[in-house]
Amino acid sequence: MPRTASSAPLDADGLYARGVRLLASRARATVELQRLLAPRAASPEALQAAMARLRDHGYLDDRRFAEAFARYRRDAEAWGPARCRRELARRGVADAVIAAAVTAAYGESEEASLLAAYIRRKRLRRPETPAQAASLFRRLWQAGYTTSVIHAALRAWRLDPEWLDGLDAPEPADE
Repeated sequence: MPRTASSAPLDADGLYARGVRLLASRARATVELQRLLAPRAASPEALQAAMARLRDHGYLDDRRFAEAFARYRRDAEAWGPARCRRELARRGVADAVIAAAVTAAYGESEEASLLAAYIRRKRLRRPETPAQAASLFRRLWQAGYTTSVIHAALRAWRLDPEWLDGLDAPEPADE
């Protein structure tokens, strides 16, 4: 199938322009943007030149991206710190940058109060069966809260202690 003008390989200037357009639609991490631009690059050198230019012009800054991402997810989505770490890592942000951003965003916050806000925001109700309790536990864990904080929140609902036995974080999936 012949290439059209819109799918032709791009030089450094074309990649830079495309990168600016992609970043205008939403903030992205460096690795994430590089993954999007790489298939369109005429050469690896053109891609590196465009990425360097985007960094030099201040459009690309993983530290700033991670800090804004963590603050937004904490405030608007009520995510826990673990979920924020997982999402930033999935987007290709370096571990040291993730640690600093999550510490800055969540450092002063009490995880239990964040979990209570998440429960209110999502209008979660007291589980009535062991299966509902397990489902709620998984949902809260996926939202990024630690098992000890989740157990404390579930105990506050005065659930049957037997329902809480065996509720633990699932094993991480191999990626």
